[in-house]
Amino acid sequence: MLIDLEISRNKIEKNLEKIRGINENIIYVLKDDAYGLGIENILPILIENGCDYYAVAYIEEALEIKRILRERFSKEVNVMMLNYTEVEDIKIAVENGIELTIYSLFQFREYEKIFSEILEEGKNNIKIHIKLNTGMNRLGFDGDEIEELCGILKRFQVRNENKRFLEYDKKGEGVKTVEKIGKLEIVSIFSHISDSENLEKTEAQVKKYEEFLRIFQKMGIDYRYTHLQASPLLFKYREKYNYDFGRVGMAIYGMEPLSERVGLEQVINLHSKIISLRKVRKGEQVSYGNNGLLERDTIVAVVPIGYAHGLKKQIESSNSYILIKGEKAYILGEVCMDMILVDVTDIKGVSVGDKAVIIGVQGDEEITLLKMAKWAKTIQDDILTNFDKSIRRKIVE
Repeated sequence: MLIDLEISRNKIEKNLEKIRGINENIIYVLKDDAYGLGIENILPILIENGCDYYAVAYIEEALEIKRILRERFSKEVNVMMLNYTEVEDIKIAVENGIELTIYSLFQFREYEKIFSEILEEGKNNIKIHIKLNTGMNRLGFDGDEIEELCGILKRFQVRNENKRFLEYDKKGEGVKTVEKIGKLEIVSIFSHISDSENLEKTEAQVKKYEEFLRIFQKMGIDYRYTHLQASPLLFKYREKYNYDFGRVGMAIYGMEPLSERVGLEQVINLHSKIISLRKVRKGEQVSYGNNGLLERDTIVAVVPIGYAHGLKKQIESSNSYILIKGEKAYILGEVCMDMILVDVTDIKGVSVGDKAVIIGVQGDEEITLLKMAKWAKTIQDDILTNFDKSIRRKIVE
């Protein structure tokens, strides 16, 4: 392969140790195909390290987790979906024990009919998580909607308590009362912090979350767990906001959740190789456009990775570089669809076929996701999740 993305098992395990050192009860986030690294690659490592609660964005991801567990581990785990679920997919989700997130009255009313049908069948319980809006203003119930929400939940609780049937044994004798209807279970009530490094905003959101929880308690709504913590909150405030669970995604993969480093291990090494070398004279042009005018005689190396593979085109104007023989090779001109051109004039002994590290460590140098994100004026998640599926993912120790 011309491009490889190596995923380090050992570094993931070290990150898990750091995460669990703060909160042992974690929901591990594998949304968007494990942040682009592949659920099939990351899930086995987590399973082998005793992780048994997961969160995803979409039902296809949840079903992929269930399939891998069924085929490779003969194990059951909890899986919650963080995003909207199409009505036609709800029955599939419930039949597979997948937990749904409810975040608005409109959504809950949309689901009520199918929920009632499933519960009447009596074969499966429906497990839901209630998401509250405490200041992110993305998904979640506002405070003035909670009492109405509790009214709907109460109706389901009454059904749970009162819907009982008489059943006879095989001989028609010994009448017994049995429960025939499935239950709507509230697994958790949770929210999300928008800016963990802003103490004032964070404390305001936590206060609002606590106030909202008291409304549920006052209304007599039964639920099992609470969780507020994502990677930034976990590493910023440590155990302060543990609640029953934390939800961790980016920290698993070594992405720094705060502006300062917290000691996580970057788990990926993205590399390619030099496929061509060329001597180009001072004043000549390289790549497209007008920003590749050479200021000296230059040895130009061509590396077959470009924006079609997910390398951000924005890095071309930010003094960015890759690593060749453990030294910085600066990108020249524009990033192409399938290639970049780099300056190797000052690197001794360069040959066609030499390894070129785009993200990762080589020698004493390292290019982190955070560094790449700064070059591209974006965030680490945007870098990691954009690498094309055609790039081979490979687990290494």
